[in-house]
Amino acid sequence: MTRHDSTVRAGMVIALVVSAMAATANAQIFDYIRLGDVDGFGYGAAPGLVGANGQPANRDGVGVLNDGDLLPDLNMNGFTQTGQGDDFDNRSMIEKTGLYVEGNGFSDFANTTGSQFTDISLSTSFDTTFPPPNDFPSPPSFTLPNQPGFIFDFFVLANAVDPMTPVFINVVFGDYDVQPAMLVLRRADLTEFSVALIVQPPGEDGLVQAAFAQLTFADVFAPKGLGYRGYLEVDFDAPGEPYTAFDFAELSVRPIPEPATLALLAIGGLTTLRRRRIRY
Repeated sequence: MTRHDSTVRAGMVIALVVSAMAATANAQIFDYIRLGDVDGFGYGAAPGLVGANGQPANRDGVGVLNDGDLLPDLNMNGFTQTGQGDDFDNRSMIEKTGLYVEGNGFSDFANTTGSQFTDISLSTSFDTTFPPPNDFPSPPSFTLPNQPGFIFDFFVLANAVDPMTPVFINVVFGDYDVQPAMLVLRRADLTEFSVALIVQPPGEDGLVQAAFAQLTFADVFAPKGLGYRGYLEVDFDAPGEPYTAFDFAELSVRPIPEPATLALLAIGGLTTLRRRRIRY
């Protein structure tokens, strides 16, 4: 079975699971809603692939590509960037629609979208590497050039979530190395707040980073009928960034596990988006 066949089949399975989940949301506790999947940007464990430093992209050989690993330097020329032969499109067919959703305990999520920005190099040279009819996300962001936009819009029953619990936005992304870089979060009432993104350190071309931000319940949920409407728009604002990639973005009642040491992002003194070491 080819990777294309397997990812299409996986997408179909997820679609069926989520459809069943929506019908039985009243029997489940809300845990997370995810756009994209945990598959190392579609490379999985990246066997045989190396980073820009010439070392294995999967630095410790454990799990799929994630925090602390490197996006592959596909032509092994010492760079992972736009115009250097490193553009990729590892999306399944359902991811390309923007409607690939994972999670449990929610329903009415038809307007949740953004998976088309996962498992693909968001690169200014993509169309040169993969000319039409390849399906590069268009527009490349909901509001920003060459950057992804994720929209979470769903319903949770009152008995499926604790209004006293915080909510976390979790993301896994690669090769943010151009400043300024911001995370813009927009609530249902259109009020928004921004997060300054710390770019990767020198000598870490293609670095994969995992991070979370702690939000209040009211940042995401508002009363609706027998429960709550969950809503959050997430834009990555780095208009000078010519090459980056995302594995997934999710809203969860838990941060990405296994804490590391350094704060990665900060939100105006209210909360902190911290870096986490994760292994799947």
